[in-house]
Amino acid sequence: MQKVIGDFIHALRHHGLPVSPAETLDALQATQLVGLDNPQTLKTTLSLTLAKSLQHRAQLEELFDQYFQLQVATENSDAEQEDDSQAELDAKDSDTLEEQNNSQVSDSGETDAAEDSDAGQLMQSPLGQQLLDDDQSALQIAIASAGQAQGASEMQLFTQKAQVSFRIMQQLGDQQLNQELAELAQDDGNLALVESVRQARTRLREQIGDYVEQQYLLFTKKSGEQLRESNLQKIKLTNVDHSHQQQMTRLVQKAAKRLATLHSRRRRVTKRGLLDVRKTIAANAAYDGFLFHTKWKSTKVDRPKVMVLCDVSGSVSRVARFLLLFLYSLQDVMPRVRSFVFASDLGEVTDSFDKDEIEVAIAKIMDEWANRPTDYGVALDDFKQLALKDIDNKTTVIMLGDARNNNGDAKSEIWAEVYKRSQRVLWLNPEGRYSWNTGDSVMSEYAPHCSIVEPCNSLRDITRILGSLLQRA
Repeated sequence: MQKVIGDFIHALRHHGLPVSPAETLDALQATQLVGLDNPQTLKTTLSLTLAKSLQHRAQLEELFDQYFQLQVATENSDAEQEDDSQAELDAKDSDTLEEQNNSQVSDSGETDAAEDSDAGQLMQSPLGQQLLDDDQSALQIAIASAGQAQGASEMQLFTQKAQVSFRIMQQLGDQQLNQELAELAQDDGNLALVESVRQARTRLREQIGDYVEQQYLLFTKKSGEQLRESNLQKIKLTNVDHSHQQQMTRLVQKAAKRLATLHSRRRRVTKRGLLDVRKTIAANAAYDGFLFHTKWKSTKVDRPKVMVLCDVSGSVSRVARFLLLFLYSLQDVMPRVRSFVFASDLGEVTDSFDKDEIEVAIAKIMDEWANRPTDYGVALDDFKQLALKDIDNKTTVIMLGDARNNNGDAKSEIWAEVYKRSQRVLWLNPEGRYSWNTGDSVMSEYAPHCSIVEPCNSLRDITRILGSLLQRA
């Protein structure tokens, strides 16, 4: 019982339901009281002890129906076998009467019984006997037992399903059965028996496939999704194909929401730090100067004012798209974000984000500004006219670009003026460091006028850099 409930709780946690160790103990104690005999009572009991909301309860009940379809049968298999043995003993007393009643059976019935007896004697392997008996309950119990032994609940990838199914079949005795069927097939008189067993074995394989699929959905599917998400966070954004665009968009919004939740919390005034003398004296004025209550200074966290310049030319446009999406999702934390995009000419697109949905806004931006030759000199001239006067020491300027200028004038003096005014300038380059200053890259002219220069070509990089920005704001 303890293993059954423990594995079920493992399945719940795998699907995102929070279950604490204390709740696990409560569920075990409650299950010992109600038992496993009544599924509906057990489901209600586990819902009361493990579910924290109506949504969690609905999810628990769905998983319960999937999980206990085989697990309860496995847990009760020993009891069923004992009951079967007792039933056989009781049946012996009635064998004499049954033989007397069957003394008038027709010749054809006696022939069929003889054939069944002969077939049972021909099949010597345990699996063959089970298939001939066609005891579905015993077969399901054997499948569940073999599945536990072969790690059906410990798969990591969906590609392991076929391998686990094969191992379960082998543990049940498929190899011995194959040899036995090959020997029987040599006698033409056994062909009907061999064909019947082979059909039963095919049905068994389907049942094993269903069992492994169930275990995959319970214990592995979420792990596979988490593994894919983890890999997508590390993959270069310039290599993300269209089939993963939608999933990457969800991951970006999820990461941005996590950062927003983390940095939008108000800081509590705790009993530590610097003593606020003025507030402490005022709070204890009624106690003749005795300090019964102390007040501590709290640090005010200013939300950063951010200007973002995104190169949307060529392969850089993919990274720019995800960065703009990330910043759009952080508006609650960084409400003062001004966004600019450029290939050659530069334009402000802040109003587009305010008016349109993010997907519509980004599509319009890419159609209007992307797919042009890159000219950082022209872009910086435009930025000087549009926003340089608004930059102060509370402004963070973020540039996303590869600094490849098609051998044009870099006009790094404008970027130097930006750095002089802000003192907090981040340059995020989608290319690796080994590619900087090669070909038409002029990264060396801009790097001295930056607070931070880092490669940024994955969702993990964007999350880390913007998280650091919010933390230091």
